[in-house]
Order: sequence, then C-alpha cells, then structure tokens
Amino acid sequence: MSTREDKRTRLKGLAMSNLRCGVIGLNGIGGRHAQSLAEMDRVDLVGVADLREDLRDSFAEQFGATGFADYQEMVAQRNLDAVVIGTPHFLHAPMALFCLEAGLHVFVEKPVAMVVSEADQIIETAKEKDLKLAVGHNYRTFPGNRAMKKLIDDGALGSIHRVLWQWLETRPETYYDRDAWRCTWAQAGGGVLMNQVSHDIDLLCWMLGEPVAVSAMIENWGHKAEIEDAAIANVQFKSGALCNLQFSICDRRLNYRQISGDKGTLEYRDEKNANSNVPDTFKLGRYSQSMRAFISGNDGVAAQNTTVWEDVSVDEFQEGQSLLESFVSAILDGGEPITTGESARWALEVINGMILSGIRQEVVKLPVDRGRYDALMLELKEGRAKVQHVR
Repeated sequence: MSTREDKRTRLKGLAMSNLRCGVIGLNGIGGRHAQSLAEMDRVDLVGVADLREDLRDSFAEQFGATGFADYQEMVAQRNLDAVVIGTPHFLHAPMALFCLEAGLHVFVEKPVAMVVSEADQIIETAKEKDLKLAVGHNYRTFPGNRAMKKLIDDGALGSIHRVLWQWLETRPETYYDRDAWRCTWAQAGGGVLMNQVSHDIDLLCWMLGEPVAVSAMIENWGHKAEIEDAAIANVQFKSGALCNLQFSICDRRLNYRQISGDKGTLEYRDEKNANSNVPDTFKLGRYSQSMRAFISGNDGVAAQNTTVWEDVSVDEFQEGQSLLESFVSAILDGGEPITTGESARWALEVINGMILSGIRQEVVKLPVDRGRYDALMLELKEGRAKVQHVR
C-alpha cells in the first residue's frame, strides 16, 4: 500500500473515532494545551509526558490519561495519532522529529526550532511523511490581528512601504530565576527575540509576506542572563516594505504599530497588554488620493495629503478557531492548520537573521545561510561569541 493510500485508510478510521492525542511537557503552556484537548469533542487525551512526577500524575488522574516520564515510551505504547509539544525551545526540534518519524501529526509550541536548519528538517520530514505540522503562533487568532490582516489583504492601505512596530515590556530578574532554561543560548536560542516577540515577527511575515533582508543591533541592558533583552532592527520585505522593529523587556508596557501604504495608514496602540487581543486604539486613516499620485501631481512645495480617520472595529473577528482546533480539524477534515511549519519558518529566519546581524554587525540577506548561523550558534553556546552587556 502506498503512503497516500495508507493515509486515506488511516483518515477514514479517524473519521469514525476520536483523534488520540498525547502532550509532551505539562509545565506552563503544555498544561493549558492538555486542558484544551481534553475539552474537545473529537479528541481523546490518552497520554501525558513530563519529567515531573507530580505534574504527570495530576494531569493523568484529571483527564483519565496515562502518565509517562519518557515521551518516547508514550509514543511507543499509546497508539497515538498526534502529539502536542510544550517543552523548552531546545527540545522542540528533536522531539518533533522523533514524533514525525514515528508517524504522528505534530503541534509544536513556538519557535518551531532554535535554528532554521533544524526547522528545515522538521518541515521536510512532515512533508515526506504526509503529516500535519502546526506551530504555536497563537497571535494569528487574536481579533485585532485578524482585522489588521484583512485590511491589508483587502487593499485598504494599498501597497505598503513603511512599518513601525514596537513591543515593549518589563521582565524582572525573577522571570529568569523561575525558568532558568530561558537564560542560555544552549536551551533558549535567544532572549527577547525568541521568548517574547517571535509572535510579533510571525505576525509581520503573515501580514507582509516574504522578508528578504535584515539589519539589527542587539544587547543585554538590564539582565544577568547571557542572551539579549533588547533589539532594534530593520527588515525589508520582498514587496518593498521597510520595517523598523523595536523590542525590549527593559521598558514600560507598550504595543504600538504604524503601517503605511499608498492609500492610507493604520495606527494600533495598547498599553494595558503588550500581547494585545483587542487594542485600546485601532484607527485607519484613508488618504484623499493615493500618496504616489499626490507626490507626483501636487504643486505645493510642502503640501500634505488629507487623511480621514476612522475607528476600526474587531467585533466580527471575536469568534474563530484556536490553533489547536485548526490542527485537529486539519487532521480529521483535511486542509491546513492556521500556522503551518512553512509559514512559521519565516519568523525564525528573521530572528536568526537579527542575531547574526547583531553579533556580526552586518546586513543579512534572507533566507539565512544555514551553515553560517549554525556556526554562530555554536560560538554563542560555547561563549566564544557574546551579546554586549550594557551597564
């Protein structure tokens, strides 16, 4: 039987029974994923794996699942269809690859991997095995972000040429004391770029398309950890859009975006939550005529195009699938999950490009040179390359 015929037979069987799922890593987001899976109508949560005995025993008892200390043993024993991986970053790639090789559909938390060469392997393996691969960039499901993407896709702004994007927050030193793995290149693969703003960078690529170049400055301004806690970067997209990105966990809370095109401009602002579902301010400014036409046709030396502002409603985007729901639906009903491996890889390309640019002090063309970045990551892990600490 061919792989495709085997898949059809397997999916036909799944259509008559629930999807058998396991969760790897229960501390934090993995535990929340386990809770969500247990509440889904077409899913049976049959296995949970975690090194902490108290966690796995608690979740196993709560949901009627079997607990395992070894995720590989869970994969071998529980006759699973799919797994959800909610472990620290350095485990994403090896765990995803193992589960895909075992024939399981995989939902892996963001980032899909720490380096793009690993992401390539994961994506290619899923493709070869004809399995679904989803990545936990859940900001794509937020009402404000979905409304913004629709405005861009519908052409309300025209061709986009300029973006200012800021994500600012504070993380006290206790943040790293609680989760020591986040402190190192070896286990986290980066700081603010990997831990916090990979979501925002994913949004940019989701909305604007393929990035082609990046230049960045990164540093550690306020923390003892070896990774970066602040980054300012410029990204160029294939469309021609130029973006300035400012990220920090040493600042006051602010989620601020400006996106400008030929027909108009957007302003999006939230100070109550940098991970904004629905922003405090969301406005669309429509130009009286296209900016290109105004520039070429106006006689005034310093004339300004007229802008008419309107509030943007996100009401129609309040309902929608979660990432896990779209993953389950893609397996059982066909189609693709909201965040595929291929689309999530662009965020990692940009992050790896920023780190390479910041350490080597150069403009980096995208896609990132895999060999060069793997070599840099090894240097960072071994302490032969370092982020500047500013004190």
